Amino acid sequence: MAKIDTAPGWPSFPAGDKTNLRALLAGLKVSQWWPEAELRAAQQAQLTWLAEWAANKVPYYQREKWPARVAARLAQNPQQFWDIWREIPTLSKPALRTLGPRLYARSIPSAQMPIVPIRTSGSTGIAVELRTTALTRRLWEALTLREHLWSQRDFSKRLGVLRSRKGSRETDGKVQPNWGAPVAPLFPSGPSSAMRISRPVDEVAAWLKDFDPHYLLTYPTIVPWLMDHMAAAGDRPQSLREIRFISEPLDKDLETRLAREWQIRSTDIYSAREVGYIAFRCLEHGALHVQSESMLVEIINAEGLPCAPGESGRVVLTALHNLASPLLRYDIGDYATAGEPCPCGRGLPVISQILGRTRNAALSPDGRRYWPSSLNKIASSSPIKQAQYVQTAIDTIEIRAVLSRPLREQEQLDIVQATIKTLGHPYKVMVVPVSEISRGAGGKFEEFLSLLPELQN
Repeated sequence: MAKIDTAPGWPSFPAGDKTNLRALLAGLKVSQWWPEAELRAAQQAQLTWLAEWAANKVPYYQREKWPARVAARLAQNPQQFWDIWREIPTLSKPALRTLGPRLYARSIPSAQMPIVPIRTSGSTGIAVELRTTALTRRLWEALTLREHLWSQRDFSKRLGVLRSRKGSRETDGKVQPNWGAPVAPLFPSGPSSAMRISRPVDEVAAWLKDFDPHYLLTYPTIVPWLMDHMAAAGDRPQSLREIRFISEPLDKDLETRLAREWQIRSTDIYSAREVGYIAFRCLEHGALHVQSESMLVEIINAEGLPCAPGESGRVVLTALHNLASPLLRYDIGDYATAGEPCPCGRGLPVISQILGRTRNAALSPDGRRYWPSSLNKIASSSPIKQAQYVQTAIDTIEIRAVLSRPLREQEQLDIVQATIKTLGHPYKVMVVPVSEISRGAGGKFEEFLSLLPELQN
């Protein structure tokens, strides 16, 4: 095993220097084709080292009895590694918020300095601060480039960004000379422009028409609203060829609509601010490939055992390189379905579907958990401008609706019946007019939200 104060060799890229962006990118081009068994073996060596690091350097893990014991057993019994690894208790979001600075390492190797804080906030609105290292940030940049290259984007084209963002309103819609980091340092690129999602829809549509990007980065729930507005004006983006979605699950109906009405493709990224990139879409086959060089992803069932392909379970994550705030077996609160190996030949494991957060699941009146879909179709031809479906009791759904005018009695009845039919269960459904539906941290909009205590995280 590597000395505890020496950063380990994984990812052992052939290009050498892991602080160099070009070297990391070159290494990722090779490692994606490693067999899954080889990737798992490399992860095993890194996780063994990471467990020992946490047990020796991080106050929370130092004070618990199990980390040092488990770290020693992982090193001594590599044949039983994964059975031993699953003995580590998962770390929940509420625990993460409670522990706070006790998850900070007392020191990190000088080669991974400086430490930079990041803040993340969940549905509770309680901000959590974690720390990143030079390596984790550089690896994030290299993986960003990997995703661009996988999607075969032409860097010479225009890039538009429509999302929650910092900065003054005066910078909205300003054209920048290139795509910015991490693309610009390595590749010549065309112009870019960014707009915040809080701007009125007519301003956003005008920006999209005038800047006319070839690629757009945004949230899924923004796009139907924008498409409807532009269609009413008999307009659409002329050069747009792809929308890359973040933060929210990509609805298949939206993907189909974009292909039919705008003749463009869609892709999405699975990531979390606490840990970084989790999985990227395979251009050839549509599978979500786990970014195994950076992340261990476990999809586990109710007994804590790995899900077989086609089975769904909780997503548990371990970022392999963040020595500043190690999170061992972090239960992010998502559910996903494990996938079969991808025909593209990459050894990176596959997630076939992201089901969503626990709080975005519904409970049927008989107590079964499921994730609603196609809700965006229900109010598409009514005065409802935006809707959020909230389960307030096991037999009750509240539709919080922003209205262009009051609903007529028949319209309300039709929406209630359509909701019951779409959800497939005999809920009591009521429409509650509201002036605004706020977005969560990072601009995320939750179309379905459960307020049931058993589905909170």
